[in-house]
Amino acid sequence: MNPALPESGPPRRILLIEESDACRQRLRTYLQFENVALIEGSGGLDLIEACRVHQPDLILLDATLPGSRGYDLIQILKQDPETSSIPVILLSATPSTLDKARGLDLGAVDFLTKPCDPIELRARVRAALRTKDLQDLLERRAHIDGLTGLGNRLALDERLAAEWATSQRLGTPLGVLIADLDHFKRINDRFGHAKGDLALRLAAKALRATVRVGDFVGRYGGEEFVVIAPDCDLAGAFAVAERYRAEVRALRLPSHGSVITLTTSIGVAATPDPSIKGPADLLFKADRALYLAKAAGRDVVKAWGVDDAARPELVPFKPGSPDLEPTHEPGPSIVNP
Repeated sequence: MNPALPESGPPRRILLIEESDACRQRLRTYLQFENVALIEGSGGLDLIEACRVHQPDLILLDATLPGSRGYDLIQILKQDPETSSIPVILLSATPSTLDKARGLDLGAVDFLTKPCDPIELRARVRAALRTKDLQDLLERRAHIDGLTGLGNRLALDERLAAEWATSQRLGTPLGVLIADLDHFKRINDRFGHAKGDLALRLAAKALRATVRVGDFVGRYGGEEFVVIAPDCDLAGAFAVAERYRAEVRALRLPSHGSVITLTTSIGVAATPDPSIKGPADLLFKADRALYLAKAAGRDVVKAWGVDDAARPELVPFKPGSPDLEPTHEPGPSIVNP
């Protein structure tokens, strides 16, 4: 049993590109008791296409493929953002020191001499997969907000750009919501930041439960959250926002004889809309609608293109800025029983 590569769970995908049928057979036999799924090919074209289709966790690559040498293929893989993070182990029957150095310089994580020793092969495969696991973990953490577990601003920017491109290519709508917890500073000031953090976590959990499986949910800043909803028009985004507003109103945070109630103001924007010129503009328009929700007294949903959202004299609400004063006094956000 190998503790570094669990027998349970889905098998790790290994792409094997090797010209020799006999070598592929040997490697297949050596790895048969590991928790891996082997995807095999014999040439460079197989490698590029298989990476796009299968997104393997590791590549075992013959360094001396005819026509398209393994070194050239590594360069192609490492220059493509979709495949650059996949570790590559090069295989060669007659590697020189210069060959090994070149492969490692190009981005290979290891080099094995054929015919491979089965024990060494399995150990190096496990080591490469552990490295991939750590790399994936660091990548996820770089995109996650530590308090709420939602996507952070970096993840938001990347997802919004990707969803915008998909929406434009397919001609499908794209909705964005920006939600801001009302009078959040009062909770921190009166009950402490620990209670404020709890309120943010509960609000984030409610938001995840409200949206669809394929929607992106992120923390925009302070007490602001963003939803990116692909294939969702303005009416659909508005409906999601209203459901979330109701969920937040139902939250109760007991604290030393008092009950903290929460409300949220939400701005919504969506394509198709001729006034929206790009992904940043889509987020900006939702931000403008959020300002209207704040100005209307909070605990309300406003949509860009509706509810006078395009009035030129309005200045957009900026996430992370001090709470704006409403045009009329809202109901209390903290109740003493």
